[in-house]
Order: sequence, then C-alpha cells, then structure tokens
Amino acid sequence: MNRLLALLALIALLPVILVIAVAVRMSGTGPVIYSERRLGRRGRDFRIYKFRTLRQDAANNRFVAPVGDERITPLGARLRRLHLDELPQLVNIIRGDMNFVGPRPARMELWSGVPAELRERLLAYRPGLTSPASLSHICEDEVLADYQRPQALYRDIILPAKAAEDIRYFESARRRDWKVIVRTFACILHQGRDQGCCERLTRLLEATQRRPQADATLPHRGDIRG
Repeated sequence: MNRLLALLALIALLPVILVIAVAVRMSGTGPVIYSERRLGRRGRDFRIYKFRTLRQDAANNRFVAPVGDERITPLGARLRRLHLDELPQLVNIIRGDMNFVGPRPARMELWSGVPAELRERLLAYRPGLTSPASLSHICEDEVLADYQRPQALYRDIILPAKAAEDIRYFESARRRDWKVIVRTFACILHQGRDQGCCERLTRLLEATQRRPQADATLPHRGDIRG
C-alpha cells in the first residue's frame, strides 16, 4: 500500500518535482538530488534522496543545518521550510526503503547518542517520511540556530528524545498512522513560528545541559499506553 500510494503521489506531483529540479539546477553548481547513507530497518543502511539545499562547497562533516546556517542556499531555505526537499523520498518508499509513517532515519554518526536498547527497538521499524516525534520537534532547526554546537545537541539530546517518543507510538497497539499524516499536512501548511514547540524544546535543551549525565527515558516493553 505504501509503494502504491507513493507511486500515485509521484505521478501526481511530477510537474511540481520537475519545476523544483529546474530551480535547484539554476540556483548554482552542484547536483539536483543529494543523497547520503542513513540507517534503516534492522540497522541496514540505505541511500536516502533529497533535493539539494546546501551549497556544493559546504562542509560534509556537519550533519545538522539549523535555520540561518550559511551553507543553506536561498532556494534551499524555502524548500526546507515547506519540506519540499523531501519529495524525492517518494522514490525511497517505492523502493521499499521507507514508509510514509515511520521513525525518521538518521545518519549513522548521529545514532551514538541514542541508548543501545532504544536504538535496537526503534530500528525494528521501517523508517518514514514523518512520525509523531518529527512533528512534535518540527521547530528543532529554529531552536538549534540559537545554540552553539547544534550537531552535538541534536545527537546527544534531541535525537534520543525523539527516539523515545517514537518508540512509544510505534510499539502502541493504538497507533493511527492516518492521523500522523493529517497532522503532517497541517504542520506544513501552517508556516508560522510554533511558539509552543520552541518553548518546549528550549526547556529540554536547557534542562538536559544542566544534567549532562541524563539519558532519554526509555519506555519499557509491555508498558505502552498509547
């Protein structure tokens, strides 16, 4: 079903995809499509596809690009704000690498901040375009722009928190993926600053930085309330 819906979406959105591809090509040197290795189901890596939003000469050892990062192109900033840079991942769904709803895949270098047990449980699920945790942390790029060392904060604080939230959802018998998809469209259409998200994420970063040894709370198996 995921593959069929992705194929239909790809056909329907083909004019939009072609326009974006031409715009990216005209925006500067570099490939139209950017790809990199991400961890997928059962820890197998796969190549994820996105429209390029960074300059061709951008440093490739910085895996997090907050709002205002000097590596982001002007067109890339608009694509990232509307999440249109993720459209090529419809191909990943057609290939069976991803689902529409699943834990967002991260680079292997960023998983080191996630406790091993939580990482193993979360990687039992096929990654996706969207998830409850990605929606509740949709302001992360805005918040990280106000901090030094955004990559370390994402790796050690935000990603473990997102993993714990997602595992509660995906291990729940009450999961409703269609609701996550509806919420995703609502978040994309709402372009204003999510003040509640920003305040919640800022509190998380400040509290965890005061407790450097704190780990994300791991939900216990068999104790999922939904």
